[in-house]
Amino acid sequence: MSISCIAIDDDPHALESLKAYMTKLPDLKLVQSFTEPLKALAEISVSNPVDIIFMDVEMPAISGIELAGLLRKKTKHLIFTTAHARYAIDAFKVDADAYLLKPYSILHFAKTINNLYPTGKKTHLPFSIFEDHFFYIPLQNADGDLVRIDLNELVAVEELKEEIHFRTVKSSYLSSKINFIKMIKMLKKHPAFIQISQSAIVSKQHIKSVLGDQVVLSGGVSYGLTNPYKEVFTTFIKHNLLKSKTKAIKKED
Repeated sequence: MSISCIAIDDDPHALESLKAYMTKLPDLKLVQSFTEPLKALAEISVSNPVDIIFMDVEMPAISGIELAGLLRKKTKHLIFTTAHARYAIDAFKVDADAYLLKPYSILHFAKTINNLYPTGKKTHLPFSIFEDHFFYIPLQNADGDLVRIDLNELVAVEELKEEIHFRTVKSSYLSSKINFIKMIKMLKKHPAFIQISQSAIVSKQHIKSVLGDQVVLSGGVSYGLTNPYKEVFTTFIKHNLLKSKTKAIKKED
């Protein structure tokens, strides 16, 4: 299997490092590389689509985010390479498939490719910003400030009318809903979290008690458990009862 690739980075050293990593994975085939984003735009626009475009974010004349919006249809997968974590939010808007934070290792690079092409098959897995166990969200203020959310400290996420409420063990934050539809979908599928209602997703490790249809979390906050999520939640609780775990241990003995 050959995976055709294009690399765009105005930093020649970063581009050479990317090329060196690509040579370590025999399935990757570099078709073109560019240090000038406008030249990349002109040539890629008239070329055949490829499997992956690797793209820096901060570049002269046009940013990687803007360039990606113009070239997204020319590639199956889009991978951003940048030294700035704050651009992960913008990556969602142009349907990025992965996000490599410089300086990234060959192991992280290989893992990213393997996530897109597991066992050599050309299948697509969704982009996740949770691999490093944290992500950033923009706050609801005019300054565009960012706050880091650590997954281990995230207690619950609640979708409101126009906002999303992130509740952590230390504080709570409101952010715009429009930027996070994809992220919420990923969080619903994350093994450390479970959806308990149409609007609420909670951390399994922060569940302190279940009182009827009320799920009580760290900090004393509680959310109502509603259909159609009751069955999955009840199954999760049953599998983690002390009695069930004791039986499992006896069977192993």
